[in-house]
Amino acid sequence: MGSVLEDTATGRPLWGADPKVLTDRPAGTGLLDALHAEPQEQAADAATARRGPLTRIRATALLTVPWWLPVLKGIEPYTDVRKTLQNVTLAPDAVLPFPYDWRLAVAYNGALLARRARAHLTWWREQVTARPEWRAAGERQPRLLFAAHSMGGLVVRAALEQDPELAADTRAVITVGTPFLGSANCVLTLNLLQSSSKPGWLARRLQALAATLPGVHDLLPGYRCLDRGLDVDRLTPRDVARFGGDENLAARSLAEHARYREHGFTLPGHRAIIGEAQPTVQALDEMERAGRVVAVGRRHSFDIGDDRELLRHPNTGIPVRRDASGDGTVHVPSARLGTEAVTYVFGQHSMLMRHDEVLRQIRRTALERPQGAHLAGAGEGDGPGLETPHLGGTVGEALALHVTGLATPAGVRLTVHSATTGRPGHPLTLRRDPDRTDGALSARFTPDTPDLYRVVLDTGAHVPLTQLVLAGPPDA
Repeated sequence: MGSVLEDTATGRPLWGADPKVLTDRPAGTGLLDALHAEPQEQAADAATARRGPLTRIRATALLTVPWWLPVLKGIEPYTDVRKTLQNVTLAPDAVLPFPYDWRLAVAYNGALLARRARAHLTWWREQVTARPEWRAAGERQPRLLFAAHSMGGLVVRAALEQDPELAADTRAVITVGTPFLGSANCVLTLNLLQSSSKPGWLARRLQALAATLPGVHDLLPGYRCLDRGLDVDRLTPRDVARFGGDENLAARSLAEHARYREHGFTLPGHRAIIGEAQPTVQALDEMERAGRVVAVGRRHSFDIGDDRELLRHPNTGIPVRRDASGDGTVHVPSARLGTEAVTYVFGQHSMLMRHDEVLRQIRRTALERPQGAHLAGAGEGDGPGLETPHLGGTVGEALALHVTGLATPAGVRLTVHSATTGRPGHPLTLRRDPDRTDGALSARFTPDTPDLYRVVLDTGAHVPLTQLVLAGPPDA
């Protein structure tokens, strides 16, 4: 959801232009309603894209300002990664940003990307041929490198699967926090009506929007995630409908998951960068509340054996539950895709493309330097984690912030400041939380004005962790 969208007919920005619209009910209501996918947009697939793109709404640029959503939390700009790649190419124009209408199906956007990437590669080869000083840099034909965050990795996979010749012309694909198996947080977004998200108007509008979008349904978890106690099920389209989604859109998405489980697809030169050690919803269970089905996120997952069956405790037969960790949005198994070329970082999903170590790994891949599975001093799952309210909050009410994976608050600095104005905040006091069984440290922050806030955790020993949280005005 990191692309700016606008109304083609009027040029009016609908998404990603000014985060203050998220705290302004009159302005935000109209924009969010305008983003609902119409029937033609819901049905759009790769064949639709090859006939010509839909034009009601267009993607104009990658995000240049921070954005936020309940459950999925913050979305940070992509300026840093673009500059990182431009600094190691023959010319800045070698780096092509690809904004896309994330509301629509991954397959549709994959077809658009395939066409755009082919045109860019053809054009760039012509530029290199025309410049003798560039030809002297090497005899190899230029090839493609994809650097993709989150859903972008799914779009790249769709593009290369649809166009085998493009895959052959691709040197490497870097995916950062891509949910190849889906994300349980997607279900919580569709279930926002049953949450206590504040401001309520924003939660209601976003849930109604999400329920119409093929792109959101393409993020549904395809792995076994529905905890039944003695068994674990995959979601069915009917389950998704009970949680607030669209049954037909869910059926198409879950069928794609089943296809990949059976046949798979190998990304050329794949490098996966994965955030870990962050509290991450990995499984779901459900309860009834006032006659409605409520999805409850759980921070554990389930191991699958080589026979594709659940691993169970030998004495009780109960499925083995364990915290596989993740980046706060995507758990580690979903982001791996079976590749062995993996780099782990301590980082939140939204901030990965601004993370210093991620940028370093992207630069190393562009320069064809060796990769390492772990960064220096980063043992798997053993590091700091940051947990912020996934439903946001309101002005005047304290927000609980938690820090995991640290034995002591000594030398640790936790601050909150405005993400829109840069207005600084004071350091918060971290204390051991007696109500947490994981030994988390906790602090409280009370926002004094509606705004998008950036929480920063600096341990002094790791790249600082950051996360965005929205505080809106009280509901009328």
